[in-house]
Amino acid sequence: MTTRIPQVNFSKGELAPELYGRFDVDAWQAGLRQARNVIVMKYGGVTKRPGTRLVAEVINPATPTRLIPFQFSMTQTYVLEMGQGYMAPCVLGGRVLETEQPITAVSNAVNAQVSIAFHGYAAGDLVYIDGVAGGMGAVLNFRTWQVVSVIDPNTITINADTTGCAAFSGCTGGTANLSPPAVVTAPIVPPPAPSATAPTVSYGGGLGSFRLKD
Repeated sequence: MTTRIPQVNFSKGELAPELYGRFDVDAWQAGLRQARNVIVMKYGGVTKRPGTRLVAEVINPATPTRLIPFQFSMTQTYVLEMGQGYMAPCVLGGRVLETEQPITAVSNAVNAQVSIAFHGYAAGDLVYIDGVAGGMGAVLNFRTWQVVSVIDPNTITINADTTGCAAFSGCTGGTANLSPPAVVTAPIVPPPAPSATAPTVSYGGGLGSFRLKD
């Protein structure tokens, strides 16, 4: 007859190979030989790890970027995207954005011309686009674009090439501004200073070269 004793405590997590046969230690009674795709809970149980998916590319992939976890409370956790001169918080599977504004037109151009009522943007600002219908949406949606120029209070151009897309057919979501929003000028952030050249190391003693005097 075979007796099976259920194991209900996994608080020690995954065991090192050196402990596989050490049933005489307490860690063996509360550990796992292998734990894959699970998270060990501090009270001894295990739970499936959350799924992973691509939320978005970093805003500026040309410079080093770090993702820093930040927990505000027991129920509010964030990921902070820290790049050169900016910080973008992410939560609930997406970025924390400003109030969504509806797009009423997008032109077919190397730098697409986008119509947004009282947009309040300035050249160099970043805009995240979602909800554009049709083939143009396949190019613009779920990406961050940079404002190339401001034509008027209702029109901007962005660094998106839409020359090969079908004509704009509409966009869903957003609440239109009825007046120009207050514009806050972003501070100027200087580029990072280059790394200093490492100093020349002198070992002293008799490690240098020398000549004997005749």
